[in-house]
Amino acid sequence: MNHKNCEVIVYFSGGINSYYQIKQWQRPFEELDKKHKVLYIITDYEVYKQYLKDQSIEVVYLESFSDLIEFYDENEFAVLLYINNSLKNFQSVRYSRGYHVHLNHGESEKESMRSNQSQAYDYVFTVGQRGTDRYEEYLLNFNPNKFIQVGRPQLDFINQMQLEKRDGQNVILYAPTWEATHPSMNYTSVPKYGVELVEKILANENNILIYKPHSAIGVRDEDAKIADMEIKRKVDESSNAYYMEEENINDVFTLVDFAFFDNTSVMIDYLHTNKPAAYIEILEDQSINELTKAFVTINKDNFDNVIEILDDELKNDTNKKQRIKVKEYYLGSYTQGESSQRFINKISEYIIQREQRVVKLKK
Repeated sequence: MNHKNCEVIVYFSGGINSYYQIKQWQRPFEELDKKHKVLYIITDYEVYKQYLKDQSIEVVYLESFSDLIEFYDENEFAVLLYINNSLKNFQSVRYSRGYHVHLNHGESEKESMRSNQSQAYDYVFTVGQRGTDRYEEYLLNFNPNKFIQVGRPQLDFINQMQLEKRDGQNVILYAPTWEATHPSMNYTSVPKYGVELVEKILANENNILIYKPHSAIGVRDEDAKIADMEIKRKVDESSNAYYMEEENINDVFTLVDFAFFDNTSVMIDYLHTNKPAAYIEILEDQSINELTKAFVTINKDNFDNVIEILDDELKNDTNKKQRIKVKEYYLGSYTQGESSQRFINKISEYIIQREQRVVKLKK
């Protein structure tokens, strides 16, 4: 397979439950593709089939490691991008004739966002200063030149959504994360608090609930799966509730007045809205402390009073002043479109840098 006109590879190794990561980068990559030809490499056939249905950027399906190595041997690519932490990424990193850049699909305070796996890439793009500081705090061999702040290009492509509601009604979002691959990353609130939280919210007819869980909820933990199904049942039975699955989470944010989050990247993106929210604490994690300055914390000590806390926050937004500083720390200060341009400019810079390096090697 010859793709000599392509300059940028997006390597994606993940199952269909991770397809949202592709959707999240769709618009920024389409903008990048206008300047530098982009090619997706996908290693899962179900993901590949779905990709062909709703994506426009060129794609190849490579199932095996030998297929991947043969493909790289036959082609020359300047920059390779990665949007998750899949272990199979390191099969692709074997390619030595281009720059490997880790983007991830969103920043959070989970341990995966400060992993030493980041050392395998030539560069790691972070959103704001917090993204860089997080790595510096946890990596023993931190190299500041490797971590590049580009902002959050996805926030340049938000669409306003509409929802019918009566005067005085508030739209409440519950957007929990999934149970992850192992206990130390299991931040989901769904099995512990989810059903009761939804019941409490829907008990007040002035509340409209939007339930938008992580697409992988329940794939590993049976309790999370059962609770998720019960929440969906309650949503179906209510005239004041909606289950949103395919919608872009940043678009959904335009509807809401208040949100409940677990330790997840969408909570950081939500800072962009300047709206109040609550962080539901499942695992005690000191790294989350900075975000508690922006949002109220719900845990085992105050969950019984969650509705009183919700009502107070809707009226008073007690973290409003602190949230301005936290927002800048996490997301940076970018005007509309500036982050996308910075992202594309950095890729252009590495393409030129790589070409100069290749010329020297050939001499």
